[in-house]
Amino acid sequence: MNTLNDQIAQLNAIRNQYGKQSELKKIELLQVISMRLINSNYTLHAGKKALQLYYDTLVFIIAYPDNKTIYISANKCIELLQSFIMGNENRKVRVYNTGISGSSVCAAFSFEMVKWLRKIRPLEITLSSFELTNRQIQSILSVVMPKVESEILQDANAEWKGWLGRSLKKGENLLDKLIDVFDSNSIRPEVKDELWNAIGINVEINFTSHCSLPGRLIIPYYHHNLIRKNIKQKLPVLQPVRLQINNTEAEQIIDCSRMILVRHLREIDPISFTAAGLVAYYHLPRGISVALMGMVAERRHPIDSYMGYVVFKNGLPVGYAACWILFDSGRIGLNIFPGYRGGESQYIFEQVLQLHSKVYGLKRFSVDPYQLGKENSDGIQSGAFWVYYHAGFSPVLKALQELAAAEALKIKTTAGYRSSQSVLAKLANGRMQLLLHKNAVKFDATDISLAWASILIRKYNDNRRNAEKDSVKKLAGILQIKNYPEANINFILKNWCLLLLSNEKELNSNTSLKRILKKLFVLKASGSEEEYIKTLQQAAAVRNFIEYTLVKAGIQLQGNAD
Repeated sequence: MNTLNDQIAQLNAIRNQYGKQSELKKIELLQVISMRLINSNYTLHAGKKALQLYYDTLVFIIAYPDNKTIYISANKCIELLQSFIMGNENRKVRVYNTGISGSSVCAAFSFEMVKWLRKIRPLEITLSSFELTNRQIQSILSVVMPKVESEILQDANAEWKGWLGRSLKKGENLLDKLIDVFDSNSIRPEVKDELWNAIGINVEINFTSHCSLPGRLIIPYYHHNLIRKNIKQKLPVLQPVRLQINNTEAEQIIDCSRMILVRHLREIDPISFTAAGLVAYYHLPRGISVALMGMVAERRHPIDSYMGYVVFKNGLPVGYAACWILFDSGRIGLNIFPGYRGGESQYIFEQVLQLHSKVYGLKRFSVDPYQLGKENSDGIQSGAFWVYYHAGFSPVLKALQELAAAEALKIKTTAGYRSSQSVLAKLANGRMQLLLHKNAVKFDATDISLAWASILIRKYNDNRRNAEKDSVKKLAGILQIKNYPEANINFILKNWCLLLLSNEKELNSNTSLKRILKKLFVLKASGSEEEYIKTLQQAAAVRNFIEYTLVKAGIQLQGNAD
């Protein structure tokens, strides 16, 4: 008789196969495995790997079901597996840190994420441990707390745990007090993040519910096959359908997006720092839906627009990433969660590209080396380079173009050939781009960083204090921005001033340039990020100014790279 582990392996092996025979076998295995889970005699030796594989197989089948019967059956199996795990402490320990429904994870997360979890899911998050010593934590808290209060922590007058715990209310614990101390401080959010992260506050999170969107947001799709090869079409061809969602539904999308990342011990800023009013939700073909997310004003990048997205398949979050948009160019990535690999990753990415092109008016995409696998082992293991290559991306560097072409030929002509990890590492050693229109902007915020550094050295002898002295006030005066001391607008001016004042004469004499810059900065500081993107795309004077500044700084535009 086949063991439970054998049957799980059999189900996984046919998860992405279709046809009458595969359908019947899936139904049989789903039923048999479910019955065996109920019988503890069969599950005493079901190890972590087997349960993880079973969970990954189930979510794959829900995302790519053959028919309604299999779709419903796999959903019931997920519920049963969750109950099975939560019903026994030994089982929970067995799948600790896997992210499976019913399990728990323990890790350090950002301040905003922990604060949100404690507010939305107070019974599912608990304080576990600290990575710093009590003395080190006390030093950091002395910086974060008001000076008059932090005096008590000096010279052994009080220890921090006892001091914070003196006023705990019913239902509160030390984690609540730490959140309150950080939340009440007015320092820049990114500084607050670093201080919180430095403490290393490990929390334990219990996953007491399945991670899926509510029914109204789902249009189930049943598969007769999978699209495994890239679709040879010009972008954009998609006509995205935006679903009107209310605040409750937007919050449900955010909840699902954040929790799937927490399950995988991950975070990205546009998902951690978004809000209900900043979520747009689109239905795409074949059961795919995508949530686009912007960041709250105080978290935005000062020059480009850091927009996040989560891909759902039949309501399950199957992938995520972000796009850094500047003019009509976007630095983009894609991360498909491991359980969904072997499905339609290539097709999903092409749909994501089309959606971004259509919604944000993008004419060029680029990919950073990290997304391809540089200093990112997951990118190498998943063969990320080829996902981008088959979607039409090409290495910017000529040497890598030639290496990619040679590898592509070997894959096509040599049966069973796969690029080695060493070759993939070489291919990941440079940026890639997909050019949809020859007139698209061919620089990114990374190029502006290089120009900024060049200006700092050339004009200010690499002295940041001299470079920044009075620069914000001067730029605000030129642009007639009276509220420049306010935090958001001041942050934006501080990041733009060196670049703009490097050609102060042109800036002072160009009335239209000054007018559009002022509008852009106000939008970035307190308005719509989408409106900022559109306005910037129409601002030819700003584009020309930046391109001139880049060339003067010796920065080679990516479209002209050798």
